Amino acid sequence: MTSPRPWTLRAAGLAIAALTAALMLATEPRLAIVWDEGYTLGREARLRAWFSALRDPPGFASRWQPPTEELVQRVPGDAPPPRSDQIDTRSKLLTDRAVLAWFWPFAREEPHGHPPFYALVGLAGDVLAPSWPALPRARLGPILAFSLAAGVLFVFVATRWGAWAGALAAGAWVLQPHLFAHGHYATYDALLSALWITSIVAFARAVEPSERPRWPRWGVAVAFGMVAGCAADTKLTGWLLPLPFLVWTVLYRDRRGLITLLAGGLVGLSVLYLLNPPWWAEPLGGVARFLHSNLNRAKSINIKTLFLGIVYETPRGSLPWYNTLVWTVFVTPVGFLALALAGLARALRRRTSEPLGVLVVGHWTFLLLLRSLPHTPGHDGVRQFLPAFGVLAVLAGMGAASAVARFGRWGQALVVAALIEGAISVALMLPVPLAYYSPIVGGPPGASRLGMEPTYYWDALTDDALDWLNDHTAEGQKVLFATGPTSWRYLRQTGRLRPQFLPPGPFAWYVLQNRPGSFSRLDQALAARGRPAYVVRKWGVPLVWVFPTSELEKP
Repeated sequence: MTSPRPWTLRAAGLAIAALTAALMLATEPRLAIVWDEGYTLGREARLRAWFSALRDPPGFASRWQPPTEELVQRVPGDAPPPRSDQIDTRSKLLTDRAVLAWFWPFAREEPHGHPPFYALVGLAGDVLAPSWPALPRARLGPILAFSLAAGVLFVFVATRWGAWAGALAAGAWVLQPHLFAHGHYATYDALLSALWITSIVAFARAVEPSERPRWPRWGVAVAFGMVAGCAADTKLTGWLLPLPFLVWTVLYRDRRGLITLLAGGLVGLSVLYLLNPPWWAEPLGGVARFLHSNLNRAKSINIKTLFLGIVYETPRGSLPWYNTLVWTVFVTPVGFLALALAGLARALRRRTSEPLGVLVVGHWTFLLLLRSLPHTPGHDGVRQFLPAFGVLAVLAGMGAASAVARFGRWGQALVVAALIEGAISVALMLPVPLAYYSPIVGGPPGASRLGMEPTYYWDALTDDALDWLNDHTAEGQKVLFATGPTSWRYLRQTGRLRPQFLPPGPFAWYVLQNRPGSFSRLDQALAARGRPAYVVRKWGVPLVWVFPTSELEKP
């Protein structure tokens, strides 16, 4: 049987990317706005205004009215909105530190610690779908990035290990419920995951043997640097992306790998700098501020999380060193996990003849170890090391190749079964795929009994829950939420949440998500003994409760 031609695989990759995008866009309306998306919408609104000002500074300045209400968190020390006379020329917009600090609330002190690339990707919706509402418009860019990564992943794996392996790798990317969910959101974790696996693809292509055996493919090496720069401009974790490549290069004494890292590093630093206008006027001070903010989160943001029945406060404290291994077993569909283990065994067994497999294992191991280090952020389930599940998809594809080679049609059947399990897992968990736990632990009910958090991101405040609140809150009464991300402001602005939610009352309802690690004593009492008026459940596990405020007054 002849191998598929390269153009056939590329066409199949484009088809997979298109089908993934269609699936993601079809399911996007069912996924509720999550905690961080409100902040993203606010930051993108400021970037949108800055780009608009650049087109016509005098005209924009003449119309400028600073927003009275927006979705960006305001903290002491923030730059105030600029005056009209500060933004009436392009020079001022591009060089005035105070102006840039307001329009670009990124890469500095918390809560603005993340770099801006994820927000720039979100603005793609302004070009491609300008008439859409703000949330789906902001989600379009991340969805397209996630979908393109699926196609790239298929072509990369299929070219090296066969079409069955490519199909399984793409499926383990798209149909992993947590990756699937995050791939919709206007946030940074799925985008970083897409950039991470794309960097592996680009590096592998750059160092593959060619007609110039001592030199990398320069075009691909430049592409690697661009991807690495974008990853660094998405999250601090992206700054560490070169380390597994460096270890692999040293281990195999690969000249092309070293040159790719050097050339790509220069390109990546340039991309990182160009995508951070606030750094243009103070490159050293801006970088220092960013690093200080992100490396000292224990002094600014500590979040409690429940793990195997014990509450940990990270990053001041630390989850157990094995937490990433536990999480991987708990939230990976069984078929994908089994094939990934087979891929891991294959990579170690063929470490001499197939060095690319060692590169993949190195990245997966690095990402697990990174989140396992003491005093690293450990909240939000697998969100903080989500790229590891993208790399796990490559390992699963390698395992599929071994299964097909060894068992023939039975191996192909295993691949199909794993894909079906992934599809069923996503379908059964909608509209709350972040609440997915593997059958290995008994699904969400079993994980809850083991002391894991059923939910964390307010993704369970579904359309049905909002409809209930709208229908059952009397005129003049309000809704009190246990925590208050600015996402509620967006829901109010769009009319999706009609009751007010800001103090003072009177409050009719108290809305609590089932995130036990962050419960107050009152929340603990309500979860144990309260009588809710409405509950969002999945597989019998409560994810969100709506309690009458009279329940708060009971002893």
